[in-house]
Amino acid sequence: MIKRITVIGAGSTGHAVAAIMTMRGFQVTFHDDERFVSRFADIEECGGITVRGEIHGYAKPAKMTTNAAEAIHGAQAIFVHVMSDRHEEIARRIAPYLEDGQHIMIVPGNLGSFVFRKVFQELGVTAKVTLTEKEGNFCPCRLSEKAEVTTGMPLNLKGKAASLPASDTVRVLKDLEGVVEYSANENVFEGVINAGNVINHIASTILSAAEIDHKGKDFSLFKYAFTPSIVHCISKIRAERAAVIEAMGMQEHGNPMGMIDNVQHLEDHPEVHTFYKYMDGPCALDHRYLHEDCGCGAAFAISVAKRLGLEMPVLTAFLGVAGAINDRDYLGKDGRSLENLGFPADMSLEEICRQI
Repeated sequence: MIKRITVIGAGSTGHAVAAIMTMRGFQVTFHDDERFVSRFADIEECGGITVRGEIHGYAKPAKMTTNAAEAIHGAQAIFVHVMSDRHEEIARRIAPYLEDGQHIMIVPGNLGSFVFRKVFQELGVTAKVTLTEKEGNFCPCRLSEKAEVTTGMPLNLKGKAASLPASDTVRVLKDLEGVVEYSANENVFEGVINAGNVINHIASTILSAAEIDHKGKDFSLFKYAFTPSIVHCISKIRAERAAVIEAMGMQEHGNPMGMIDNVQHLEDHPEVHTFYKYMDGPCALDHRYLHEDCGCGAAFAISVAKRLGLEMPVLTAFLGVAGAINDRDYLGKDGRSLENLGFPADMSLEEICRQI
């Protein structure tokens, strides 16, 4: 049974997971690099992490460290909660210290397992570890004060995940029983093609660009962005992606526009009041809402569509605009497309799925 967990990433999700897992009785090591030492100092000063909102509690992780060797030694499960732009950095940071039998869970996955695997191969890692991706994040949350995180939804330990390779999934999820209650996706592709934030974030952020530039920290996507015109564009992107999911032989997971529907009818959904009130942002266009969702889930979906002879004109257009805003090539070198994951253009999706 897993008892020792290392949580990597001193952002809001890392704070939430470090506190919640400590509250649940696990021995937690909280880790990030020296840039985040002040956040660990805040936790020391406050005596722990306060969790408020839809999850309540107060806990101090067993250890907080910027030393990667200390963080990895003895951990049975390593939960990585960082933006996708940091996946390679974290993989290189922990690679020298990995030990046989450790499970690395990337949350949200965003095809980070390919990045970690490539780095581990490059660095000659011999430790027998597993790489698993969760579909979606652990919980919606924001850092609200020092050593304080506000959560937007009640604790839900369920979800879907898959390992790379998928043959590891059953074993990993069995070992994680008691920590989380994830069920298996067919492979890591199933998780990223169903990423809800591709639907929720991209069109709404780009079409709110002027308001975000004006309001900055006072902007809240779920309060201000979901006008009828923007929701209409979002529904077009959802339809494009649903066609790709069907062509992949998979099913769409739930209603990816469910949160949009809920916040538009708050009187009927009191369970999302805290989410609506506290889940602010993005405060700028140079933000994970574009970098992560355009560069990972959306770029992947478009590359899969091309392999299957489909088109995604609306989503493709939005990625082009997002790239122009942020000087990034989400549709090319900066996107996690099949080509950039290492699968040549003449390789069919069926052949690729057999490899993963």
